Amino acid sequence: MRKLTVSLLLIVLLALFGVASAQDVVTLEFWGGWTGPDGAIMQKLVDQYNAENPGVHVNLTVQQWSPLFDAFIAAASAGTSPDIMAMHPQETAMFINLGLIDPVEDIVAASEVFQKDAYVQKAWDLQFYDGTMYALPFDLGVHGLFYNVDMFEEAGIEAAPTNAEEFLEAARLLTVDANGLHPGDEGFDPANIVRYAINMHTNHHAFYQWYALYNQLGGQLFSEDGMSCAMDLDKAAQAWKWLQDLVYVHYAAPQGQTDYARDFISGRTAMLIDGPWQIPAMIAAEADGLNWATAPYPTIFDQPAVWGSGHDFTFPTYADPEKRDEAIAFIEWLGANSFDWLESGQLPIRNDIIESEEFAELKGRQSFVDMLPNQVLLPNIPKFSEIFASNAPTPMMVMGQRIILENADVATEVENACNLITAILSVP
Repeated sequence: MRKLTVSLLLIVLLALFGVASAQDVVTLEFWGGWTGPDGAIMQKLVDQYNAENPGVHVNLTVQQWSPLFDAFIAAASAGTSPDIMAMHPQETAMFINLGLIDPVEDIVAASEVFQKDAYVQKAWDLQFYDGTMYALPFDLGVHGLFYNVDMFEEAGIEAAPTNAEEFLEAARLLTVDANGLHPGDEGFDPANIVRYAINMHTNHHAFYQWYALYNQLGGQLFSEDGMSCAMDLDKAAQAWKWLQDLVYVHYAAPQGQTDYARDFISGRTAMLIDGPWQIPAMIAAEADGLNWATAPYPTIFDQPAVWGSGHDFTFPTYADPEKRDEAIAFIEWLGANSFDWLESGQLPIRNDIIESEEFAELKGRQSFVDMLPNQVLLPNIPKFSEIFASNAPTPMMVMGQRIILENADVATEVENACNLITAILSVP
Protein backbone atom coordinates (compact mmCIF):
# COMPACT_ATOMS: atom_id res chain seq x y z
CA MET A 1 0.00 0.00 0.00
CA ARG A 2 2.88 2.35 0.85
CA LYS A 3 4.55 1.65 -2.54
CA LEU A 4 1.29 2.44 -4.32
CA THR A 5 0.93 5.71 -2.40
CA VAL A 6 4.49 6.76 -3.27
CA SER A 7 3.91 5.87 -6.92
CA LEU A 8 0.72 7.91 -7.03
CA LEU A 9 2.51 10.82 -5.39
CA LEU A 10 5.28 10.68 -7.97
CA ILE A 11 2.74 10.64 -10.79
CA VAL A 12 0.97 13.66 -9.34
CA LEU A 13 4.24 15.55 -8.87
CA LEU A 14 5.37 14.77 -12.41
CA ALA A 15 2.02 15.91 -13.76
CA LEU A 16 2.20 19.12 -11.77
CA PHE A 17 5.77 19.66 -12.95
CA GLY A 18 4.67 19.18 -16.54
CA VAL A 19 1.88 21.72 -16.14
CA ALA A 20 4.26 24.19 -14.54
CA SER A 21 6.81 23.66 -17.30
CA ALA A 22 4.19 24.23 -19.97
CA GLN A 23 3.09 27.41 -18.23
CA ASP A 24 6.69 28.63 -18.13
CA VAL A 25 7.03 28.45 -21.93
CA VAL A 26 6.67 31.89 -23.53
CA THR A 27 4.73 31.76 -26.80
CA LEU A 28 5.64 34.45 -29.32
CA GLU A 29 3.34 35.33 -32.20
CA PHE A 30 5.40 36.15 -35.29
CA TRP A 31 3.62 37.37 -38.45
CA GLY A 32 5.06 37.61 -41.95
CA GLY A 33 4.03 37.44 -45.60
CA TRP A 34 6.47 34.85 -46.95
CA THR A 35 4.00 32.82 -49.03
CA GLY A 36 6.54 31.63 -51.61
CA PRO A 37 9.44 29.19 -51.20
CA ASP A 38 10.91 31.60 -48.67
CA GLY A 39 8.10 30.77 -46.24
CA ALA A 40 9.39 27.23 -45.80
CA ILE A 41 12.87 28.57 -45.03
CA MET A 42 11.53 30.95 -42.39
CA GLN A 43 9.55 28.10 -40.81
CA LYS A 44 12.74 26.03 -40.79
CA LEU A 45 14.56 28.81 -38.91
CA VAL A 46 11.69 29.16 -36.45
CA ASP A 47 11.73 25.41 -35.81
CA GLN A 48 15.46 25.53 -35.17
CA TYR A 49 15.07 28.36 -32.68
CA ASN A 50 12.27 26.55 -30.88
CA ALA A 51 14.41 23.41 -30.60
CA GLU A 52 17.37 25.38 -29.22
CA ASN A 53 15.26 27.41 -26.79
CA PRO A 54 12.81 25.13 -24.94
CA GLY A 55 11.56 28.02 -22.80
CA VAL A 56 10.22 29.85 -25.86
CA HIS A 57 7.87 28.77 -28.63
CA VAL A 58 7.68 31.01 -31.70
CA ASN A 59 4.47 30.58 -33.66
CA LEU A 60 4.88 31.73 -37.27
CA THR A 61 1.73 32.97 -39.04
CA VAL A 62 2.02 33.52 -42.79
CA GLN A 63 -0.37 34.99 -45.36
CA GLN A 64 -0.15 37.43 -48.28
CA TRP A 65 1.23 40.79 -47.22
CA SER A 66 -1.76 43.06 -47.90
CA PRO A 67 -4.35 40.90 -46.09
CA LEU A 68 -1.79 40.31 -43.34
CA PHE A 69 -1.59 44.05 -42.76
CA ASP A 70 -5.39 44.27 -42.70
CA ALA A 71 -5.41 41.56 -40.02
CA PHE A 72 -2.71 43.41 -38.08
CA ILE A 73 -4.75 46.63 -38.03
CA ALA A 74 -7.90 44.71 -37.02
CA ALA A 75 -6.04 42.99 -34.17
CA ALA A 76 -4.60 46.27 -32.93
CA SER A 77 -8.06 47.85 -33.00
CA ALA A 78 -9.11 45.11 -30.57
CA GLY A 79 -6.14 45.92 -28.33
CA THR A 80 -3.95 42.95 -29.28
CA SER A 81 -1.08 42.43 -31.69
CA PRO A 82 1.52 39.83 -32.61
CA ASP A 83 4.77 40.10 -30.69
CA ILE A 84 6.78 40.57 -33.89
CA MET A 85 5.52 41.97 -37.18
CA ALA A 86 7.56 41.61 -40.35
CA MET A 87 7.01 44.16 -43.10
CA HIS A 88 8.81 46.12 -45.80
CA PRO A 89 10.65 49.42 -45.27
CA GLN A 90 8.22 51.33 -47.50
CA GLU A 91 5.25 50.30 -45.34
CA THR A 92 6.32 51.41 -41.90
CA ALA A 93 4.99 54.98 -42.17
CA MET A 94 1.36 53.93 -42.31
CA PHE A 95 1.71 51.90 -39.11
CA ILE A 96 3.75 54.59 -37.39
CA ASN A 97 1.05 57.10 -38.30
CA LEU A 98 -1.56 54.79 -36.71
CA GLY A 99 0.55 54.38 -33.58
CA LEU A 100 0.90 50.62 -34.06
CA ILE A 101 4.67 50.04 -33.92
CA ASP A 102 7.29 51.19 -31.41
CA PRO A 103 10.72 52.79 -31.99
CA VAL A 104 13.66 50.41 -31.71
CA GLU A 105 16.48 52.78 -30.79
CA ASP A 106 16.70 51.46 -27.22
CA ILE A 107 16.91 47.92 -28.60
CA VAL A 108 19.73 48.89 -30.96
CA ALA A 109 21.60 50.66 -28.17
CA ALA A 110 21.70 47.40 -26.17
CA SER A 111 22.22 45.01 -29.09
CA GLU A 112 25.46 43.32 -30.11
CA VAL A 113 23.90 42.15 -33.40
CA PHE A 114 22.09 45.18 -34.80
CA GLN A 115 24.96 47.63 -35.11
CA LYS A 116 25.08 50.22 -37.88
CA ASP A 117 28.61 49.40 -39.08
CA ALA A 118 27.70 45.74 -39.60
CA TYR A 119 25.09 46.53 -42.26
CA VAL A 120 24.90 47.93 -45.76
CA GLN A 121 24.31 51.65 -45.28
CA LYS A 122 21.13 51.78 -47.38
CA ALA A 123 19.55 48.86 -45.52
CA TRP A 124 20.18 50.61 -42.21
CA ASP A 125 18.94 54.01 -43.38
CA LEU A 126 15.65 52.56 -44.64
CA GLN A 127 14.62 51.72 -41.07
CA PHE A 128 14.21 55.40 -40.12
CA TYR A 129 11.14 57.60 -40.42
CA ASP A 130 11.26 61.29 -39.52
CA GLY A 131 14.62 60.72 -37.89
CA THR A 132 13.53 57.85 -35.63
CA MET A 133 14.38 54.16 -36.13
CA TYR A 134 11.28 51.96 -36.11
CA ALA A 135 12.49 48.65 -37.55
CA LEU A 136 15.41 46.23 -37.59
CA PRO A 137 16.76 45.28 -41.07
CA PHE A 138 16.85 41.69 -42.28
CA ASP A 139 17.36 41.65 -46.06
CA LEU A 140 16.92 43.51 -49.34
CA GLY A 141 15.63 42.37 -52.70
CA VAL A 142 15.34 43.70 -56.25
CA HIS A 143 13.96 42.56 -59.56
CA GLY A 144 16.43 40.86 -61.85
CA LEU A 145 16.50 38.80 -65.02
CA PHE A 146 16.41 34.99 -64.98
CA TYR A 147 17.16 33.42 -68.35
CA ASN A 148 17.28 29.96 -69.88
CA VAL A 149 20.89 29.38 -70.92
CA ASP A 150 20.06 26.61 -73.41
CA MET A 151 17.41 28.72 -75.16
CA PHE A 152 19.84 31.63 -75.41
CA GLU A 153 22.48 29.42 -76.97
CA GLU A 154 19.96 27.89 -79.37
CA ALA A 155 18.90 31.38 -80.49
CA GLY A 156 22.51 32.50 -80.90
CA ILE A 157 22.29 35.09 -78.12
CA GLU A 158 25.69 35.40 -76.46
CA ALA A 159 24.77 37.40 -73.38
CA ALA A 160 21.78 38.66 -71.43
CA PRO A 161 20.39 41.95 -72.76
CA THR A 162 21.46 45.12 -71.00
CA ASN A 163 19.56 47.82 -72.92
CA ALA A 164 16.40 48.36 -74.99
CA GLU A 165 17.93 47.46 -78.36
CA GLU A 166 19.50 44.23 -77.10
CA PHE A 167 16.33 43.33 -75.20
CA LEU A 168 14.01 43.70 -78.19
CA GLU A 169 16.33 41.71 -80.44
CA ALA A 170 16.62 38.92 -77.85
CA ALA A 171 12.84 39.00 -77.40
CA ARG A 172 12.32 38.59 -81.14
CA LEU A 173 14.71 35.64 -81.39
CA LEU A 174 13.32 33.88 -78.32
CA THR A 175 9.64 34.18 -79.28
CA VAL A 176 8.60 31.28 -81.51
CA ASP A 177 5.28 30.26 -83.10
CA ALA A 178 4.17 26.73 -83.94
CA ASN A 179 5.93 26.94 -87.32
CA GLY A 180 9.25 28.00 -85.81
CA LEU A 181 8.86 31.60 -86.94
CA HIS A 182 9.69 34.75 -84.98
CA PRO A 183 7.88 38.10 -84.77
CA GLY A 184 8.71 40.04 -87.92
CA ASP A 185 9.10 36.89 -90.02
CA GLU A 186 6.70 36.54 -92.93
CA GLY A 187 3.86 34.24 -91.88
CA PHE A 188 4.48 34.58 -88.12
CA ASP A 189 1.28 33.62 -86.30
CA PRO A 190 0.73 35.63 -83.08
CA ALA A 191 -2.31 33.49 -82.28
CA ASN A 192 -0.22 30.32 -82.15
CA ILE A 193 2.90 31.13 -80.12
CA VAL A 194 4.52 28.14 -78.42
CA ARG A 195 7.26 30.03 -76.59
CA TYR A 196 7.36 33.63 -75.40
CA ALA A 197 10.53 35.55 -74.67
CA ILE A 198 9.54 37.03 -71.31
CA ASN A 199 6.84 37.02 -68.66
CA MET A 200 4.46 39.92 -68.10
CA HIS A 201 3.13 40.53 -64.61
CA THR A 202 -0.56 41.16 -64.14
CA ASN A 203 -0.37 41.59 -60.35
CA HIS A 204 1.33 44.33 -58.30
CA HIS A 205 4.69 43.47 -59.85
CA ALA A 206 3.43 45.08 -63.06
CA PHE A 207 3.50 48.52 -61.48
CA TYR A 208 6.74 47.61 -59.73
CA GLN A 209 8.27 47.18 -63.18
CA TRP A 210 6.65 50.39 -64.35
CA TYR A 211 8.08 52.19 -61.32
CA ALA A 212 11.58 51.01 -62.24
CA LEU A 213 11.24 52.19 -65.83
CA TYR A 214 9.69 55.48 -64.73
CA ASN A 215 12.69 56.04 -62.46
CA GLN A 216 14.99 55.19 -65.35
CA LEU A 217 13.40 58.21 -67.02
CA GLY A 218 13.98 60.34 -63.91
CA GLY A 219 10.30 60.51 -63.02
CA GLN A 220 8.88 61.78 -59.73
CA LEU A 221 5.73 60.35 -58.15
CA PHE A 222 4.59 62.76 -55.41
CA SER A 223 4.91 66.48 -54.84
CA GLU A 224 7.52 67.72 -52.38
CA ASP A 225 4.86 68.35 -49.72
CA GLY A 226 3.39 64.88 -50.26
CA MET A 227 -0.08 66.25 -50.88
CA SER A 228 -0.53 65.56 -54.61
CA CYS A 229 0.55 63.39 -57.53
CA ALA A 230 3.51 64.85 -59.40
CA MET A 231 3.87 62.29 -62.17
CA ASP A 232 5.32 63.45 -65.45
CA LEU A 233 2.44 62.08 -67.51
CA ASP A 234 4.48 61.72 -70.70
CA LYS A 235 7.29 59.81 -69.00
CA ALA A 236 4.80 57.69 -67.04
CA ALA A 237 3.00 56.78 -70.27
CA GLN A 238 6.30 56.04 -72.00
CA ALA A 239 7.28 53.56 -69.30
CA TRP A 240 3.90 51.80 -69.42
CA LYS A 241 3.93 51.74 -73.23
CA TRP A 242 7.20 49.83 -73.18
CA LEU A 243 5.66 47.08 -71.05
CA GLN A 244 2.34 47.05 -72.91
CA ASP A 245 4.05 46.78 -76.29
CA LEU A 246 5.92 43.66 -75.21
CA VAL A 247 2.51 41.96 -75.10
CA TYR A 248 0.48 43.58 -77.87
CA VAL A 249 3.05 44.84 -80.41
CA HIS A 250 6.16 42.67 -80.11
CA TYR A 251 4.24 39.52 -79.03
CA ALA A 252 7.14 38.76 -76.71
CA ALA A 253 5.07 38.23 -73.55
CA PRO A 254 1.77 36.41 -72.95
CA GLN A 255 -1.41 38.30 -72.18
CA GLY A 256 -3.14 37.42 -68.90
CA GLN A 257 -0.26 35.42 -67.43
CA THR A 258 -0.57 34.34 -63.79
CA ASP A 259 2.13 31.81 -62.86
CA TYR A 260 5.34 33.43 -64.03
CA ALA A 261 7.89 31.14 -62.39
CA ARG A 262 6.12 27.97 -63.50
CA ASP A 263 5.99 29.21 -67.10
CA PHE A 264 9.71 29.91 -67.04
CA ILE A 265 10.58 26.57 -65.49
CA SER A 266 8.36 24.68 -67.96
CA GLY A 267 9.89 26.47 -70.95
CA ARG A 268 6.86 28.51 -71.93
CA THR A 269 8.98 31.65 -71.46
CA ALA A 270 12.72 32.02 -71.99
CA MET A 271 13.22 34.89 -69.53
CA LEU A 272 11.68 35.89 -66.23
CA ILE A 273 11.66 39.23 -64.45
CA ASP A 274 11.31 38.52 -60.74
CA GLY A 275 13.13 38.65 -57.44
CA PRO A 276 15.81 36.47 -55.85
CA TRP A 277 13.13 34.68 -53.83
CA GLN A 278 12.57 32.55 -56.97
CA ILE A 279 16.09 31.08 -56.73
CA PRO A 280 15.06 28.05 -54.60
CA ALA A 281 12.51 27.07 -57.26
CA MET A 282 15.16 27.39 -59.98
CA ILE A 283 17.62 25.25 -58.07
CA ALA A 284 14.95 22.60 -57.51
CA ALA A 285 14.15 22.58 -61.25
CA GLU A 286 17.77 21.84 -62.16
CA ALA A 287 17.03 18.18 -61.42
CA ASP A 288 14.57 18.24 -64.34
CA GLY A 289 17.10 19.81 -66.69
CA LEU A 290 16.61 23.56 -66.24
CA ASN A 291 19.82 25.39 -67.15
CA TRP A 292 19.38 28.91 -65.78
CA ALA A 293 21.37 32.00 -64.96
CA THR A 294 20.69 35.52 -63.74
CA ALA A 295 21.58 38.99 -65.00
CA PRO A 296 20.91 42.57 -63.87
CA TYR A 297 17.62 44.25 -64.71
CA PRO A 298 18.13 45.96 -68.11
CA THR A 299 18.54 49.71 -68.38
CA ILE A 300 15.84 50.41 -70.98
CA PHE A 301 15.87 54.20 -70.70
CA ASP A 302 18.23 56.93 -69.48
CA GLN A 303 19.70 55.72 -66.21
CA PRO A 304 19.92 52.47 -64.21
CA ALA A 305 17.02 51.85 -61.81
CA VAL A 306 15.31 48.72 -60.56
CA TRP A 307 12.38 48.22 -58.23
CA GLY A 308 13.32 46.81 -54.88
CA SER A 309 12.19 46.25 -51.34
CA GLY A 310 13.30 44.30 -48.30
CA HIS A 311 12.16 42.75 -45.06
CA ASP A 312 12.47 44.20 -41.62
CA PHE A 313 11.14 43.46 -38.15
CA THR A 314 8.95 45.70 -36.03
CA PHE A 315 7.64 45.46 -32.48
CA PRO A 316 3.90 46.22 -32.27
CA THR A 317 2.72 48.69 -29.65
CA TYR A 318 -0.20 46.50 -28.54
CA ALA A 319 1.84 43.33 -28.07
CA ASP A 320 2.23 41.86 -24.58
CA PRO A 321 5.02 43.91 -22.95
CA GLU A 322 5.91 40.94 -20.73
CA LYS A 323 7.14 39.11 -23.85
CA ARG A 324 9.20 41.93 -25.37
CA ASP A 325 12.56 40.64 -24.09
CA GLU A 326 11.94 37.19 -25.59
CA ALA A 327 10.81 38.76 -28.86
CA ILE A 328 13.99 40.84 -29.06
CA ALA A 329 16.14 37.79 -28.29
CA PHE A 330 14.51 35.85 -31.15
CA ILE A 331 15.02 38.67 -33.67
CA GLU A 332 18.65 39.05 -32.59
CA TRP A 333 19.09 35.31 -33.17
CA LEU A 334 17.61 35.67 -36.67
CA GLY A 335 19.95 38.58 -37.37
CA ALA A 336 22.98 36.65 -36.16
CA ASN A 337 21.96 33.60 -38.22
CA SER A 338 20.87 35.49 -41.33
CA PHE A 339 23.25 33.54 -43.59
CA ASP A 340 20.85 30.61 -43.23
CA TRP A 341 18.07 32.86 -44.56
CA LEU A 342 19.96 33.12 -47.86
CA GLU A 343 18.67 29.65 -48.68
CA SER A 344 15.40 31.48 -49.43
CA GLY A 345 17.15 33.41 -52.21
CA GLN A 346 16.92 36.74 -50.40
CA LEU A 347 19.93 39.04 -50.42
CA PRO A 348 22.25 39.65 -47.47
CA ILE A 349 22.72 43.09 -45.94
CA ARG A 350 25.40 42.24 -43.38
CA ASN A 351 28.81 43.23 -44.71
CA ASP A 352 30.55 40.14 -43.34
CA ILE A 353 28.19 37.88 -45.29
CA ILE A 354 28.43 39.83 -48.56
CA GLU A 355 32.22 39.68 -48.39
CA SER A 356 32.39 35.99 -47.45
CA GLU A 357 33.57 33.15 -49.68
CA GLU A 358 30.46 31.18 -48.71
CA PHE A 359 28.19 33.82 -50.23
CA ALA A 360 30.29 34.03 -53.40
CA GLU A 361 29.64 30.33 -53.98
CA LEU A 362 25.84 30.72 -53.92
CA LYS A 363 24.41 30.54 -57.44
CA GLY A 364 22.50 33.42 -58.98
CA ARG A 365 22.77 35.97 -56.16
CA GLN A 366 25.57 38.23 -57.36
CA SER A 367 23.57 39.77 -60.22
CA PHE A 368 20.98 40.93 -57.70
CA VAL A 369 23.56 42.25 -55.23
CA ASP A 370 25.19 44.23 -58.06
CA MET A 371 21.87 46.03 -58.62
CA LEU A 372 21.36 47.16 -55.03
CA PRO A 373 22.91 50.60 -55.65
CA ASN A 374 20.20 51.18 -58.29
CA GLN A 375 17.35 50.01 -56.06
CA VAL A 376 14.28 52.27 -55.90
CA LEU A 377 11.59 51.64 -53.29
CA LEU A 378 8.03 52.85 -53.40
CA PRO A 379 7.59 55.94 -51.19
CA ASN A 380 7.16 55.30 -47.47
CA ILE A 381 4.04 57.37 -46.80
CA PRO A 382 1.18 57.08 -44.29
CA LYS A 383 -1.33 56.43 -47.09
CA PHE A 384 0.76 53.72 -48.71
CA SER A 385 -1.96 51.08 -48.57
CA GLU A 386 -4.58 53.36 -50.15
CA ILE A 387 -2.40 53.89 -53.21
CA PHE A 388 -0.34 50.70 -53.60
CA ALA A 389 -2.16 47.79 -51.88
CA SER A 390 -2.47 44.73 -54.12
CA ASN A 391 -5.68 43.32 -52.63
CA ALA A 392 -7.89 46.30 -53.44
CA PRO A 393 -8.75 48.52 -56.45
CA THR A 394 -6.04 51.04 -55.60
CA PRO A 395 -4.88 53.53 -58.25
CA MET A 396 -1.73 51.57 -59.05
CA MET A 397 -3.48 48.21 -59.31
CA VAL A 398 -6.27 49.59 -61.50
CA MET A 399 -3.82 51.41 -63.76
CA GLY A 400 -1.57 48.37 -64.16
CA GLN A 401 -4.30 45.85 -64.84
CA ARG A 402 -6.16 48.11 -67.28
CA ILE A 403 -2.97 48.70 -69.27
CA ILE A 404 -1.56 45.16 -69.23
CA LEU A 405 -4.71 43.03 -69.20
CA GLU A 406 -7.06 45.19 -71.27
CA ASN A 407 -4.63 47.03 -73.57
CA ALA A 408 -6.13 50.33 -72.41
CA ASP A 409 -4.80 53.70 -73.58
CA VAL A 410 -1.77 54.41 -71.41
CA ALA A 411 -2.09 58.21 -71.42
CA THR A 412 -5.69 58.01 -70.21
CA GLU A 413 -4.92 55.50 -67.47
CA VAL A 414 -1.91 57.42 -66.21
CA GLU A 415 -3.91 60.65 -65.95
CA ASN A 416 -6.78 58.86 -64.21
CA ALA A 417 -4.41 57.26 -61.70
CA CYS A 418 -2.68 60.57 -61.00
CA ASN A 419 -6.01 62.27 -60.32
CA LEU A 420 -7.02 59.48 -57.93
CA ILE A 421 -3.69 59.69 -56.12
CA THR A 422 -4.08 63.43 -55.62
CA ALA A 423 -7.62 62.90 -54.29
CA ILE A 424 -6.27 60.39 -51.74
CA LEU A 425 -3.27 62.48 -50.66
CA SER A 426 -5.21 65.72 -50.33
CA VAL A 427 -7.52 64.34 -47.64
CA PRO A 428 -6.05 65.07 -44.19
